[in-house]
Amino acid sequence: MDSRFRKIFKVTATVLFAALAVLYPVFVYYSLVIRKIPLRQFSLAVIIFAFLIFITGTSRGKSFKYNALILLGLGALCLLLNTSIILKFYPLIMNLVFLVNFGITLFSPPCMVFRFATMQDKSIKGSPTEKQVETYCRKVTIVWCVFFILNGSAAAWTIFFGTDAQWSIYNGGISYILTGIIFAGEFIIRMIVQKKMNKSVPPSVNGFNSLNNTEKIIDKTENKVSMILELNESNPYFSGHFPGFPILPAVAQLEMAVRFSSRIFGTGTAISQIKRMKFINPVHPPLAILLIIEVKNDTLSFNISSSDGELNYSLGTVILYPPSEIA
Repeated sequence: MDSRFRKIFKVTATVLFAALAVLYPVFVYYSLVIRKIPLRQFSLAVIIFAFLIFITGTSRGKSFKYNALILLGLGALCLLLNTSIILKFYPLIMNLVFLVNFGITLFSPPCMVFRFATMQDKSIKGSPTEKQVETYCRKVTIVWCVFFILNGSAAAWTIFFGTDAQWSIYNGGISYILTGIIFAGEFIIRMIVQKKMNKSVPPSVNGFNSLNNTEKIIDKTENKVSMILELNESNPYFSGHFPGFPILPAVAQLEMAVRFSSRIFGTGTAISQIKRMKFINPVHPPLAILLIIEVKNDTLSFNISSSDGELNYSLGTVILYPPSEIA
């Protein structure tokens, strides 16, 4: 019961703190201007709440604790100096924090947006479009940095020149609307760019125009095939990867699956979307590998392992453009 109570308390405190962080300007305006709560009492309440959040460790990451520390500091200064302008600095400080965190990654790659992208989609690293994705993410990171500068400047204006109502309306409403517009706009642009990016992946990468191996189909159904491929060092896939230490590139493993799928099932050879990609162990020649391909509509799933199936090398799922849509 005790552990259950602690869990409920942590979840409740986390939700309350998240709500306070989002609605902070509205909450401050309502408490001080509408309800006219004495400033020092309100400051003390902010200090106690922020301190409880910090010491209970209810956040799911360090960001909540950093936010709690910022609120704790602002509440303490407000209590000491007895001026409400101190409390208005929270939105400005958060914009500065985001600007620094995003901006630093532009000079210390990978950039912040690319880090988020690879956390969400593990298949990006090692994929044929990794460099293109990284370039795009860098541009998005720059856009966010510009936004934080402009949004922070507007927040500063409301602190020093705006009324309490203007400060509350902008930082507790307009700022979030602008953030949402950027999120929505970036999402639409990302879908367009991603479609062009994936379609640009050629069916044969880096001039690998010959498999130069021995292939044997060991099992085949209407939409699934299992085959043994014997790879040797003369295979063009190993050219330049690497002298004295040949290894089958990740992009080549994907290309093999797409090539055989097209040959056996008549699927397209242009990739529309990479849904999942995982490379587990390196592939060194000479070697016999087991390639399993399964096709459902335009979705291709593949698995590459040792010929006995004991050691996995890679697996993935991609969506292919139908042959009729490929120019």
